[in-house]
Amino acid sequence: MTRDRRPARPRPAGSGAARAGALALAAAVLLAGGVTAGMALAPESEPQSVRSATPPAAVPVSRQVFDDARRVKVTPVVAEEGSLQVTDTGKVTRSQCAPGAVIESGSSPVTVDDRPVLALATSIPLWRDMAPTAKGDDVEALQVELARLGYRVSTDGTYGKATKAAVTALFKAAGVVKPTGDLPAASVLWLPAASVTVKACEVPVGSATSAEAFATTAGTLVSLGLADTLTTVTPGDRVLRLGEASAPVGEGGVVTDPAFLEAVRGSAEFAGWQRTEGSEPLTLEYVLAAPLDVSVVPPGALFALSGSAGCVSADGTPHPVTVVASSLGQTLVTFDGLDAASAPTEVELTSQEAGQTCR
Repeated sequence: MTRDRRPARPRPAGSGAARAGALALAAAVLLAGGVTAGMALAPESEPQSVRSATPPAAVPVSRQVFDDARRVKVTPVVAEEGSLQVTDTGKVTRSQCAPGAVIESGSSPVTVDDRPVLALATSIPLWRDMAPTAKGDDVEALQVELARLGYRVSTDGTYGKATKAAVTALFKAAGVVKPTGDLPAASVLWLPAASVTVKACEVPVGSATSAEAFATTAGTLVSLGLADTLTTVTPGDRVLRLGEASAPVGEGGVVTDPAFLEAVRGSAEFAGWQRTEGSEPLTLEYVLAAPLDVSVVPPGALFALSGSAGCVSADGTPHPVTVVASSLGQTLVTFDGLDAASAPTEVELTSQEAGQTCR
């Protein structure tokens, strides 16, 4: 059978291109709609470097011991070379004298005919024999030194029972079996300072004492005086400190504690001061005698500041505090009425209204 071969109908010009264009337009619309929807649904993004961190509502409080250490200049007072005189007459039967040796007040560095001689550093040389009922400035000077040595005596200038007991104890420690409690002038080796360093010994064991010196002493560190005036230190009693050694600062900023002076005298700091003949200052630490146990809070936790008084808030409760010091973005405080163990462990960084207080 013969198929009917009819000529194909011609398609309208441009119909395929129009359909393709319509499809492309629809796809573009859908794509644009998807992007717009995605932009509406996606969270706004910004670089991590420009995001601002939200400060915590509260921050922990740390604790530390605060001694308010300051480096201060001190002026050493050094006695000139001198001599030690033994006034007792006789033969030296025992001697602790040696170049470089240290003679301490309260010790017995020499014996004359088996009679111990006591070394004593008094503000007034003991020029006469002393016994109970003796009175005077020299008796008071003896009592001051006995008290410094640890004996319980009154510094009333009267040689009473307590003074006699202290002198008796000194002689017993020196080896006297039955001391009388009297203090003959010949039994005293007067020292210009609580401790002196021997430079040379003039009377060796076996030789007789004479009017000449028993020993020559090197320059002795007698005292230390504060050369700096500090006005912004934390209030409280203070001490001078060198390593583990410390001493109270007396009236007028003077330190005379023998043990501390001995520690300073043997230090590298003092050796450097001596090498420069005092042209370079001697510096030591000046610290609180009783260090404070303080709380460390950020400055932003404080409000209602007036001088050293202020407030912080913890668990919504305001607490009065005293500002001790501030340094490197930290504020050291003590909580009024609370010891460190009872102080809050967190404080709040909330903004405070004007006029708010805790007192």
